[in-house]
Amino acid sequence: MQINKARRPVARRRLVVGAATLGSVAALGIPLGLLWWLVTPRPSVTVVDGDGATAPFPVSQALFASEGYFALMMMCAGILCGYGTYLVQYRLCARERVDLRLTCLLGLAAGSVLGSLVAWRIGAGLDAGAFARAVAAAEPGDVVTAGLQLRALSALMLWPFVAVLQYGLFDAVSLWRSDLPHQREQDVSAPSVDAPRSEPAAR
Repeated sequence: MQINKARRPVARRRLVVGAATLGSVAALGIPLGLLWWLVTPRPSVTVVDGDGATAPFPVSQALFASEGYFALMMMCAGILCGYGTYLVQYRLCARERVDLRLTCLLGLAAGSVLGSLVAWRIGAGLDAGAFARAVAAAEPGDVVTAGLQLRALSALMLWPFVAVLQYGLFDAVSLWRSDLPHQREQDVSAPSVDAPRSEPAAR
C-alpha cells in the first residue's frame, strides 16, 4: 500500500507533463496553418463545366507550391519541437528527479500528429469558401485562382517523424554520455561511496 501511494504522485506528474506536452505541440498547428495560408502562392485552374469541375491549366510551379511549403514548415516545426521538448524534459527531470523521457516523447509524437492535421485543415479551410464561390460564379473556360490543397497527405507525417527523430538523437547522446538528468541528480545528491571516512580524533 505504501508503494502504491508513493507511485501515485509520480504517475500523476507524468500524466500532467505528457498532456501538457501534447497540448502545447498541437497548439502550434494553429499559427502554422495561418502561416501556410499567408505565404503559399495559389495556382490558376480552368473551370471545365458548370458542375464546378476544374483542371490544373495553365500548369505552373505554383501547382506544387502548397505541398512544398507545407512540407518545409512541418520539417522545421519537427526540428524545433524535438529540440525544445527534449530541453524542457531534461530540466524537469533534473529538478523533479523523475524519468519523464518516454512521457514527453509520447506527448511529442501525438501532439505533432494533431498539429499537422490542425495546420492542414486551417490552411485549406480558409480558402475553401472563396474558391467555391469563385468556381460557382465562373463560366466554363474561365481561369480562377485555386485554394490551398494538400494532395500529398504523406506530408502530414513529416512533423512527427522529424520531431521524434530529433528527440531520439538527443536522448541517444545522453545515454552514450551517461548523462541522464534524473540519474545525474541522484548521484550528485547521494553521498560518495569512495569518499574517505574521517578518522576519530586521537585522545
